[in-house]
Amino acid sequence: MSQTSDPYAQTDASFVPPPRGWRETLRHLGPGMILVGSVVGSGELLMTTKLGAVAGFTLLWFILLSCFIKFVVQAEVARHTISSGQTFLQVFSTLPGPSSPRPLWLTLPWLTTVAIASVTAVAVYIQLPTDSQTLGTGLLLVGGALITVCIAALMFRTASRRQLQAGQFHQPQVNWFVWLWLASMLLTFVNSGAILGAAGQAVQIAFPLFGEHGARIWAMLVAIVAAVLLLSGSYRSLEKTLVVMVATFTLLTVVCTVMLQWTDYAISWQQLQHGLSMSTPSASTMTADAYRDVVLIALAAYAATGVAYGEMWSYTYWCVEKGYARNVGKVQPGTEWPQRARGWIRVMYTDVLLTMVVYTASTICFYLLGAAILYRNGPPPDGLETLVILRDMYTESMADWAATLFVVGGFFVLFSTVLAGTAGFSRLLTDALGIVGVVNAEHYPTRLRFIRIFTVVMLVMFSIAYWLFENPPQMLAVTSSLIAAVMYPILGLGALYLRYRRVDPRIAPGSWTTAWLWICGLGLAVISPGGILLTLAIKFEWIAVGA
Repeated sequence: MSQTSDPYAQTDASFVPPPRGWRETLRHLGPGMILVGSVVGSGELLMTTKLGAVAGFTLLWFILLSCFIKFVVQAEVARHTISSGQTFLQVFSTLPGPSSPRPLWLTLPWLTTVAIASVTAVAVYIQLPTDSQTLGTGLLLVGGALITVCIAALMFRTASRRQLQAGQFHQPQVNWFVWLWLASMLLTFVNSGAILGAAGQAVQIAFPLFGEHGARIWAMLVAIVAAVLLLSGSYRSLEKTLVVMVATFTLLTVVCTVMLQWTDYAISWQQLQHGLSMSTPSASTMTADAYRDVVLIALAAYAATGVAYGEMWSYTYWCVEKGYARNVGKVQPGTEWPQRARGWIRVMYTDVLLTMVVYTASTICFYLLGAAILYRNGPPPDGLETLVILRDMYTESMADWAATLFVVGGFFVLFSTVLAGTAGFSRLLTDALGIVGVVNAEHYPTRLRFIRIFTVVMLVMFSIAYWLFENPPQMLAVTSSLIAAVMYPILGLGALYLRYRRVDPRIAPGSWTTAWLWICGLGLAVISPGGILLTLAIKFEWIAVGA
């Protein structure tokens, strides 16, 4: 993070003319590659292959839908960021609805107390003998942490009240969406911990030095390496690193899929046609619990493939740090500013579309490998054997020598997700606390300092989450489905609200883009909540499903 100028500041004099022609445009692409680095590790490698393993080729159409239905929402939110200079959370904090003032106890010292109490409770639990790691012990430690946090809140509330009376405490009105996003971070820690843990499992396969649960140790070491890279680098170095990682593993996956045609697992045209027929797995051939699991895995794959909610959140920050918003400059009357804004929006759309091509190609390959090999042989990726099962999938299509390539490639693609995800979420959390009034995010050196601080904090929390649960696919399945069920409807409908209420009419999208935005926005609003309702209906036997 070596930038000296503030990319988050739009001024009348900061504008740069947009590039002309493909060659010039390609030089200004890049934010999307950071997203691909984030998407491929979580959605494609883990959840897409697992869905193929449990559903076969049947849901290929659903995976394609997941890739196509989100990109226009991502791009239209970025349109508003480029034209206004507002980040994702700043944009969505303008959504209609209730707001509330910042609580007096919500301060940096209180947040520090929460982090220390949480880490201490987990550390104590982990160090206990196995026979002492009971539910009662866990509840006792959680209760102790909560009491500590509540006492700290009362203390800091009293101090903040005195500061408020002296005019030294900033207490802005905060939109409901910002509070909701902050609450969702608890699930995000578990979600991202799954990716970090999977990267640890990849290293454990290559270097089984720490016993059965060695992936925990390796995950912590991976987190340390990620912290060093993120704290010492900049946007430009992050972009270059992720492009290399993603390109290498995507190429390997495409080669594996092609070579599958010369094995016993060759994919036929009939299987592809069946996968594109918009059919669903037959409920009559499986139990209700098995069918419910397929629905939940499909929802998790839908949430994590394509541009997932986390990538939609963070994309606006990468567009800002790439310089798109700064290059447009502040909104001005006349025709020059709209022309310049449309030019940089065109660059952004090019970035989005090329990114979609890359992640769609890799997603299809991952799904086909899972459907062709794991669906026939089983078992689906799960638990401590997640990466071992995926490694065997590659050796089935190529040869035993592919195991080494998979371990190396799998680590890099998972590590790229850790890098991109941590970098994005640290920016989001800094921005959120700036909106709440806890930090001064308008001051760029302060913003950078807290991005670094939260980079370390998040990697610690990711490590703790994996240490506790140690099952990457299950961690992703639960958290991705829950976050998507809440956030996708808001993202879809929020993008439609921005289209008609916030975007400058001079740079509004055309009729075709608007029509696709309506389709995608409404799709995002319906699919995840509908899937959760279906899962609950099966679980509580509101509907009869299964053999």
